[in-house]
Amino acid sequence: MDFYIFVIGVLLLLAAVDLIVGVSNDAVNFLNSAIGSKVASYKTIILIAVAGIVIGSVFSSGIMEIARKGIFYPQHFTFEVILVVFLAVMLTDIILLDIFNSLGLPTSTTVSIVFELLGASLMAGILFSMAKNESINDIWKYINFETTQSIVSGIFLSVLIAFTAGALVQYLCRLLFTFQIEEKLHKFGAIFSGFGITSIVYFLLIKGLKGTTILSKSTSKWIVDNTWLILGILFLISTVILWAFQKFGKVNPLKIVVLAGTFSLAMAFAGNDLVNFIGVPITGLLAYQNWISTGLPANEYYMDYLQGSDVIVPNYMLLISGIIMGMTIWLSSKAKKVTETEVNLGRQDEGEERFKPNAISRSVVNSSLTFSKIFGIIIPSSVTQRYNTSFEKKKLKEATQTQDTPAFDLVRASVNLVIASIIIAWATSNKLPLSTTYVSFMVAMGSSLADKAWGRDSAVYRVAGVLSVIGGWFITALIAFSVASVFSFILYKGGQTGTIILISVVFSYIIISQIRFSQKEKKSKKTKDRLKILENEDMNTVQKYQSLVSTAVSEIATSYNMTLDGLIEGDISKLEKANEALKDLEEHGYNLRSKSIKYLKSLQMNDRQVAQVIVMSSDFIQDLTQSTKSMSDEALFYIKNLHTISNPKFLNDLKILDEKMEEFFNLVLVSLEQTKNENFETIKKNRNAVRSFINENLDTQISNINAEKPSTKEGVLQTNVFLQSRDIQAVLTRISKMYLKLYEERVL
Repeated sequence: MDFYIFVIGVLLLLAAVDLIVGVSNDAVNFLNSAIGSKVASYKTIILIAVAGIVIGSVFSSGIMEIARKGIFYPQHFTFEVILVVFLAVMLTDIILLDIFNSLGLPTSTTVSIVFELLGASLMAGILFSMAKNESINDIWKYINFETTQSIVSGIFLSVLIAFTAGALVQYLCRLLFTFQIEEKLHKFGAIFSGFGITSIVYFLLIKGLKGTTILSKSTSKWIVDNTWLILGILFLISTVILWAFQKFGKVNPLKIVVLAGTFSLAMAFAGNDLVNFIGVPITGLLAYQNWISTGLPANEYYMDYLQGSDVIVPNYMLLISGIIMGMTIWLSSKAKKVTETEVNLGRQDEGEERFKPNAISRSVVNSSLTFSKIFGIIIPSSVTQRYNTSFEKKKLKEATQTQDTPAFDLVRASVNLVIASIIIAWATSNKLPLSTTYVSFMVAMGSSLADKAWGRDSAVYRVAGVLSVIGGWFITALIAFSVASVFSFILYKGGQTGTIILISVVFSYIIISQIRFSQKEKKSKKTKDRLKILENEDMNTVQKYQSLVSTAVSEIATSYNMTLDGLIEGDISKLEKANEALKDLEEHGYNLRSKSIKYLKSLQMNDRQVAQVIVMSSDFIQDLTQSTKSMSDEALFYIKNLHTISNPKFLNDLKILDEKMEEFFNLVLVSLEQTKNENFETIKKNRNAVRSFINENLDTQISNINAEKPSTKEGVLQTNVFLQSRDIQAVLTRISKMYLKLYEERVL
């Protein structure tokens, strides 16, 4: 009995952990539209979502049927075997969702729980049947294949429906509103928003409050019986109120739709998908309480209780679960990462693409372009012109705007929320199973496609991303089924020892995963922070880029010095540290170049000097990084493979080179940070001295190679160090010359 208490305790602990990893993934369902459109500050959006989650958790519809009898028939299992199934499911779910969270990919908690239950119960049924010496045909009595097939087919059918509906409705709405929203909003904004609010409330009534234990049965029945009357009245009232707000309060009604949709989706998510995380553990707890009251051995008591009784979660458990999920949304960096993936795949403008194109994505885009040309021949030119006018983007008004703009506008955000709400509500009212994650994601992808967010410059990347996410959904099912089956086998055959070992392994994995993710996020944050200077409104463009270059030169100077020190001392750790820092700088240089081109396109001023600074600064950083990285790679390869430097003169020359280059680096940094106090002649004089030293020693090294015949690898290293150092000092000179000359011209 003590062991079973331990297992129940582990299940409840796993329920809390599953709430954290589960909501981190599912948060994208209700945060995507609000964050992508920047309808309000991030904190405001999160607070609205947290409020929806906490309230929705109290209105939970109880334990989901699949948690107790939807996938398998519990009356054929003993309490002992049921615990094996439940524990295998929860251990698998924790690992699976954490993997997707770490990758930043949205997946379905519904699909994962379905296939985990299927895999664990099928394996347990096979083993249990074999232990009782039953025939092979008796194995199938344990699994509810009819319900499982219905659930799976409904889930994947919703993917096609959601994508098509999102694309069609967004296309029509964009034709109506165009991208010049202000011009159309005063005409259609209140009616469109009234319809949106009505759809969202319908979603709440049918989906969010369905089966709640808070409302009485008579109240729930009255709401269902009078749904259309309620919605009709609500449409009229909301339209009038929103019109008044727009007319007299100058409030954008679309903002209200997006914020209301965020709240309702969060509330419905907590009220319905909450059971994906706690359904199995709570069913296990209630099954334990039922078993303990009988006094029968665990391996003899069959779970008819789960087959015939309604299992309802106590309200205090629901409230605690809601609080845990709300805190997770507020604090989880993994939730932010998953949300970023969906927002980036649907954003309207260009930018850094996370996914690499592949043959399939290129084929899809090529086929689409071919069809587009065919339709272009068939469709009249007047229609095409109207279409192009409706989809004409607004031009930036701010010539120096560098802050991140919304990924998409309020029209698309509203469509995402309203269409997702309608599809989920319709399916629920008709008792059709679906995944809220799949519906939300595919509506967002369909609307972004219809909005021409996938242009020729980004289409292959976006399509590759969508295919990666969808491919991950199928992998979810396969992994969930396979891993849950293996875990069920280990728990069944391993007994208490196998159970303790498996639990220890899973919890160790979660701890290690969190540590690695934190380290990765710190690195990512450092990369983003490097570009924050571009958002500083107190500095002009030249000052921003001069500061960026100065910071990069300082970091490259440190890595250069560390590389030479590591080479002289034969210290692999120093060389590896320098090499990692240079890898980060390489990525920074690429990001800065992309940002700079985007920034350059937004400039409306006819200032060639500013344009030159933007282009040349990122080029300078990349040139410096590439040269230093080349030297670092060569040095690390040489020392890592246990090669030694046989020429003592070369070691001495390296020390002198390090001192001279350090002095030159510092001189350039001073010229960037205190431009008005420096002049180029001082830089030039020091440059000549460094260059002369490098050229002399390069000639010496070439002569030594010819005379002393060192190994090829040592000869490559010797020449590489001086050649790359010469390139570095040349770029440093060009940097100082450009900024000093620009300062003098602007002062004069």
